[in-house]
Amino acid sequence: MKILLIGLILSVVILGLVSWISSRPRGRQMIALANVAEGTHEASITKRADAALAVPHLLVKHGSDGNHIAACGASDIPFGVAQDDPAAAEDPVTVEILGISKRSLLMVASEAITVGEAVFTAASGKVQGLPVAAGTYYQVGYAMTAAGADGDTVEVQHHAPIARVVT
Repeated sequence: MKILLIGLILSVVILGLVSWISSRPRGRQMIALANVAEGTHEASITKRADAALAVPHLLVKHGSDGNHIAACGASDIPFGVAQDDPAAAEDPVTVEILGISKRSLLMVASEAITVGEAVFTAASGKVQGLPVAAGTYYQVGYAMTAAGADGDTVEVQHHAPIARVVT
């Protein structure tokens, strides 16, 4: 009985399509669409570098256009974490998107950071603990490992950037 019902439904759908195609005015072109899911990303995206990045795992921001990234400054809104260290402008870079990537991310510290400490944007794409200098910074997560000094790599439980104003 189910097979008969499925066959009947398919027949109705096919007849509807044939009727629709035959009723279209002749000489009129149909628009064909492709890549309709283009522009969606599960966790990472490939962009081009505006300039070389010294090391991998730096915070990056949107660059000169929608296809480029640049190292994030302390007061810039970060977009993600570069997984590569492009040697020159226009080199491709895989970027893990903050708050979307399904795994913890490595980031480069600008100072000593303790486990569990909130991490914020710092100069040159690095992260720091809560800043003391006045300004707007962006919290990007919490440290899962410690960093002893500037340049150390720290594992971060990340989230979407949250603005924090220090006065």
